[in-house]
Amino acid sequence: MIFTLPFAKACFDRFNREFFNGELPEIPIRLGRAKRSLGTCTCRIRRRWWHIVRYDFKLRFSTSFDLPEAELEDTVLHEMIHYWIWLNDLRDTSAHGKVFREQMARVNAAGRHVTISHKTHN
Repeated sequence: MIFTLPFAKACFDRFNREFFNGELPEIPIRLGRAKRSLGTCTCRIRRRWWHIVRYDFKLRFSTSFDLPEAELEDTVLHEMIHYWIWLNDLRDTSAHGKVFREQMARVNAAGRHVTISHKTHN
């Protein structure tokens, strides 16, 4: 299966309800042809004297890979965890640090298989 906008949006809506209590605001979702990553969560950053303000969030998924549906779903969840961390202005030890791994474990305890990275063999 290859990412499509309707699929990515349906996953976002479903997982927002299931794992984030519907608290994540809608976010623009885009498709691209990246060869090195399945998905990314990006935002703009404005530095204030005392902290960083993140805004203009976007999710982007690659159409370059043909993978099982469950792997695409877990990719959406992975990027949603990043979105949740940034939206809640949480500090983490790294991009996939303690906070990320705690959320990943919470999601995986419900039967998902979110990982830190994905080995692409396309």
